[in-house]
Amino acid sequence: MSNQNENKKDSKQAKAAIRAGDVTFQLHKTAETFSDWYDAVMDAAEIVDRRYPVKGCPVLRPYGFFMHNAIMREVEDRYAEVGVEQALFPTVIPESFLNKEADHIKGFGAECFWIDRAGNDKLEEPLALRPTSETAIYYMFNKWVRSFRDLPLKVHQTCTVFRYETKNTKPLIRVREIPWNEAHTCHATKVEALEMMNTYWKVCMKIFEQELCFTGKVLQRAPWDKFAGAEHTEVLDVIMPCGRVLQTAGIHYLGQKFAKVFDINFLDQNNTKQLAEMTCCGVSTRVLACALAIHGDDKGLILPPLISQFQVVLIPCGGKKEAEVYAPLQEMQTRLRNMKIRCTIDDSKQSMGEKLFYWEMKGAPLRIELGPRDLETQQFVLVARDLGKDGKKTCPIADLEKVIAQELEAFKDRLRAKAMASHKDHITIARTLDEIQEVITKKGGFAQIPFFTMEAGAKEAEEVIKEKCGGAEIRGFWPEEKCEGEICAVTGKPATVWAYVARAY
Repeated sequence: MSNQNENKKDSKQAKAAIRAGDVTFQLHKTAETFSDWYDAVMDAAEIVDRRYPVKGCPVLRPYGFFMHNAIMREVEDRYAEVGVEQALFPTVIPESFLNKEADHIKGFGAECFWIDRAGNDKLEEPLALRPTSETAIYYMFNKWVRSFRDLPLKVHQTCTVFRYETKNTKPLIRVREIPWNEAHTCHATKVEALEMMNTYWKVCMKIFEQELCFTGKVLQRAPWDKFAGAEHTEVLDVIMPCGRVLQTAGIHYLGQKFAKVFDINFLDQNNTKQLAEMTCCGVSTRVLACALAIHGDDKGLILPPLISQFQVVLIPCGGKKEAEVYAPLQEMQTRLRNMKIRCTIDDSKQSMGEKLFYWEMKGAPLRIELGPRDLETQQFVLVARDLGKDGKKTCPIADLEKVIAQELEAFKDRLRAKAMASHKDHITIARTLDEIQEVITKKGGFAQIPFFTMEAGAKEAEEVIKEKCGGAEIRGFWPEEKCEGEICAVTGKPATVWAYVARAY
């Protein structure tokens, strides 16, 4: 009898999966199966379509684009609060612009897509599809900045950048056309520029931790691994379910390097010409990848409300009497929409089991079930996606607004607490190469190691780590984390910093 029930369950899941994305799939999310889980849910939940015939350029389907766009809107709104204005710069960059900054072109030259013809004519100067926009934007900063009164100059744009990625591509994580937001600022002093770095982090971490309910480790990249053309680079590395880390935000102190190249100077209060101090920040679809990967489970997605196209799904119950609850459900839907809650009524012809499977796989945070018997008691059944049937509860219809507001906040709190605990559990102190290898190959996440320096000779020590510890690398350090009385895990010399070692995408 149990086998028959399992067969019926599998059949319903297969039908619901076909409804979701014309594929059948089995989801089982562990560190070992994460890559397969991720690929399956990308297809089944209709986040991307990889059938477009250009490698590394998948289509963001409406469900996936809604999520990415919600994050970008949040970034845009929070930038507006701190005075970073939105603009839009050209997609093409003259080769001469890229050649102006030696480190920059060295860092991106091999990744550029080039345009050398227009119609039947050969262009006088090749144009690059922007791999990042420093050179295009700073050409204009040169024209906009004349006096200290023009500063600070703070702009951002939501756009796509193009990089000829030669490694294995993966949707949202490693692609050749990258939807993202990039911010660029220009300041009178180094102090103001470094304060802007802190502002970037406040904006990013509010979005990541408060709204998307995950966190990562803020690190300063090693000197040999900084952004091409930066004085120093700060990043957020997020530990993914497979144990590897993913750079999810990149924030760069550019100093005066680009100001010198593009002659971005201003007259200060003493009428003396000064070079500007500059910063930039980028966040891409990797933010979405982290939110999907960290919260999802064996049933599919679990979406934070910010990126949920439907935060509440209303499902009629009652079999042949189902029609009796449509009008009450529509009234509830209107009440929720008046609260600016995104919701929908599933009035499809699927069975109840298929509907439940479908919305669990799509990750809708809350589900309301209403049948004729519920109407008799003026109650509805509420199910949170992360708790499932174990968290099922009945609530008064009269209290709908209050209940949903509270439950969405509680939902976020649970996701956040679980993600924070997992992150903390995957940062492990390791004081020897053997211990580093143990962390990297068996537990995953970061090995936090005492390290002798981030200056001369450090790169050679990192090569030892790569060779001995499964291809792991030094992801960075944080200058304020002092390491006293410790011995370097690699060289045996006195340690000066805590370095963070991991395998990365």
